[in-house]
Amino acid sequence: MIRARALLLLGLLSAACHGPALAQKKAKVGPAKDFFKDTLLVTVSPLAEHQFSLRTPGQRDSLLAVLRRERALWRAGAPRDYRFLSRAGCFCPGPRGWLLIEVRRGQPLKAWDRAAKVAPFTDWDTFSIDGLFDSLERSADHNGLVQFDFDPRWHFPTYFYVVATPGPDMWATYEARGLRPIVTP
Repeated sequence: MIRARALLLLGLLSAACHGPALAQKKAKVGPAKDFFKDTLLVTVSPLAEHQFSLRTPGQRDSLLAVLRRERALWRAGAPRDYRFLSRAGCFCPGPRGWLLIEVRRGQPLKAWDRAAKVAPFTDWDTFSIDGLFDSLERSADHNGLVQFDFDPRWHFPTYFYVVATPGPDMWATYEARGLRPIVTP
């Protein structure tokens, strides 16, 4: 009798432990299924390829020249419809998790979180690639530091860090990766 109860309890515990895992696997459907594997090995160098101290004369013009050149390269080869991973953070509310962003005809339409649930769009952490460029260009309006890197193939910002002065709480980071064109039949 005791052995039968122990086996029954063990079976229930086993089912309980495996139930959520199966549910999680089933939840990963649709476009988010394969994207988040690109977030497992994240290495962000504090020494970004492009660094501009906007307090130094001429740095603002240099920053805008680099952004114009890279945006022109992006637009020359950009897919019309695409998906990519995006992560944003700032002093308040802090770092956010990865989102899969779907862009159609230049406008972000949908976003999913890591659990493949539809994520709400907000005004500060959900961008198209052109929106990332816009945000970087707006950073030139502030005194501070701007650092960023670009994807060598697609020429979109893969990382940027912005600090506006004065104040230690005026910073933001953005990361983007895993851009994939959407091929429609």
